[in-house]
Amino acid sequence: MPAGGPHRPVDDDEGEHGTVTRKQHTKEREPARRPAEEDGTAQRTDPRGRTARETSEPAWPRPEDGQWAAGFRLRLLLRHDPPDGLDDQVLAEVHEAVTDSGRSAHELFGDPGDFAAQIAAERIGDAHRGRRDMEGLTPGQVFLGALTVLGALGVFFALRGWFTGGLWLTVEWPGLVGVGLIGCAALLVGAAFALRTAGRPRGMWTALGGAVATVALTGLAVSALPDGPLFRVPAPAVAVLAALAVVAGWRLPEEPVSRWFTGREAAQEDDEVWLRRLEGTLRGAHGMDRARARAHADEVRAHLAAAPGAGARAQFGPAPVYALRLADGPGAARRSARRKLRADLLCVPLVAVALWDVLDDPDPGSPTTWLLPAAALLWAWSLWTRLRREPRRSGRG
Repeated sequence: MPAGGPHRPVDDDEGEHGTVTRKQHTKEREPARRPAEEDGTAQRTDPRGRTARETSEPAWPRPEDGQWAAGFRLRLLLRHDPPDGLDDQVLAEVHEAVTDSGRSAHELFGDPGDFAAQIAAERIGDAHRGRRDMEGLTPGQVFLGALTVLGALGVFFALRGWFTGGLWLTVEWPGLVGVGLIGCAALLVGAAFALRTAGRPRGMWTALGGAVATVALTGLAVSALPDGPLFRVPAPAVAVLAALAVVAGWRLPEEPVSRWFTGREAAQEDDEVWLRRLEGTLRGAHGMDRARARAHADEVRAHLAAAPGAGARAQFGPAPVYALRLADGPGAARRSARRKLRADLLCVPLVAVALWDVLDDPDPGSPTTWLLPAAALLWAWSLWTRLRREPRRSGRG
């Protein structure tokens, strides 16, 4: 069996915060856990549908305790992607321990980064982590992030047109259709990356193919449509329209959007659907190469054939959770580094085009003329450094 044999079945209703699996080093380092009614906090739901704890930042006895708490919160949120409210819950427990003992948070709990890693290991369950890729993103977050970036670019270009060309923008058929189709292509690319995170590589390639076809259609439409002004529109109105995409990307609830890409849970009761999702999640969400991901799926298939009866989901739990357990380990950092390197390499043509546009007709009075080449050189140096380190990092996984 992969990874040392079958794991225990996973309950679909396992709590998002998981369970504590190892003790603190001392009793003093274990903050007391109290229900929300006792510690004066209450649950609420924010506009994105997430649960958070209505609690104000506690008044720490010492300034250094407040700095420790800020460092802990920052490291927990940025490095470990906890369930909503876990940071507030833990800090309330730490505050109680600090207040009762009269000792500093650093004395009781050590380095805030180490304590954040300890809390993540003990109280963030696989059910929560299994819905995310190796960058800590869900399919919904990936798609909503793409929508937010697209809207922000629209706001930028609308404001740029306002400041350079005046309040009123002239709209022509080629520009109107071209902008609409390019926007659709960008959303298809965002959907492709969301499908990759969801463990659906076929859907990812279908969406990417649709994006390429849309770009080709854009070129044909722009060259075929007649020139000439169609109507005029105020630039602030275009900026507000683009800002709606930013608001939608920020405010739409993530979980329903994720379900657009993960599909129906009931379909995973079928063993072949479960096995395809396992292989797709290993490849898409965790960056595992095709051969290794298929080998894991084949081992599970062989196990099911040798022990017929309960299906794959009943024996191994949800496919994304089992994929996470197979993918965890030293190879995860190498796969993450390789994926980031490939993404940067794909950006090389875009950076080259932007740099050539500036250097071909430089404007000494424009900050872009000076800032863009410097930023490109720094980025190229970082990319070259990682390329030189890549052979030592290479390896299967």
